Amino acid sequence: MLGFLAMGLTTLMIYTLVKNALLGKQLSQGDKFSGTIELIIPVTSKSELFLEAWPTHQIASGQLKVHILIDGHHPSLNAWQELRHQRPYLEIHSFPMRPTHVKPIPWMLDQIAPKIQSQIVIIGDAELVPTESAFLSVAKNIADSDRSYFVVPQTAKFNVIGEAVSVLNPTLAFTSFFGFQKWRRNLTHSLLSISQGWMAMDLKTFKELDFKIVRISTWKEAIARQWDETGKTYHLAFGEKHLIRLYPVDTKILTNQLKDKWDELWMKRDKVGFWLFLIAIFLWSFPVICLLTHPYWSIASLFLLLLYRFFSKIIFQESWKAIILHPVACVFWLGAFAWWLSDRLKEKYAARQSRGMN
Repeated sequence: MLGFLAMGLTTLMIYTLVKNALLGKQLSQGDKFSGTIELIIPVTSKSELFLEAWPTHQIASGQLKVHILIDGHHPSLNAWQELRHQRPYLEIHSFPMRPTHVKPIPWMLDQIAPKIQSQIVIIGDAELVPTESAFLSVAKNIADSDRSYFVVPQTAKFNVIGEAVSVLNPTLAFTSFFGFQKWRRNLTHSLLSISQGWMAMDLKTFKELDFKIVRISTWKEAIARQWDETGKTYHLAFGEKHLIRLYPVDTKILTNQLKDKWDELWMKRDKVGFWLFLIAIFLWSFPVICLLTHPYWSIASLFLLLLYRFFSKIIFQESWKAIILHPVACVFWLGAFAWWLSDRLKEKYAARQSRGMN
């Protein structure tokens, strides 16, 4: 029964992934756009900045602005300021004082909203590194189709193990569940909130967003909920080597980050995304953890996962070696989960023991 369920859900994920890949837009280097574009990057306590990876864009003067929103005295502020001296299109907005009863990111977005006047508006994560073509292609797609997009990033290839581990992330899980309209509101919102990517729209759509009413910390889910209430929708686009998600080269650092990632997922107010991602990890890991108890189902599931990773290669541009190391990536994710769970249980036991002594 367990093997049948795993194979059925994996088949469903393959179908949805392929459907999204066929319907979604791929960013293209040949796309041109003559209007103005603004990118807003809210920086959180978990945000990373890959300073050396940010390119110098050759977009026409005045066509692009990048707004960095920093809550309080963030450690990366100095790095962003260094980048600011090299990139004239980049503006830093630091908010050292904030009302304590509001969520930082929606509040910062509400503060910057009146200053945004460009034709195309993008809100994105600090960890993503865009090329010039990323801006122009997204803007052209929005202008031509009159649609809003969630742009899924590609995976930067620094080492094979890191790529294999990195591609099994909430963004891939989100892409694998996104295609069903009935599921979109109930399930994919929470996965969207823990995914990395760009939410891109025209200025009119951006101005209709009301960040004052947002009571959740994840801006992606907040935007998606408002669009649902007004009958709007958004579509998927794929980075096609123009929007890159980076990750550490050092495997030890990467493993520590995976443990922190589980903690970050759990600390979200909505735990649905956490459990959905855990289910996705189970499906990707089924041939590894159930090989001895369900050998035939595991072998059949392994063939399905190879097919799944073939299609995810098209979307995330991963290498064939990373596909072969899929079981290794699963072991890393499961090991990080066990490590995180052990720490949580120790903290809970220590707290109970402390209360008992008092």
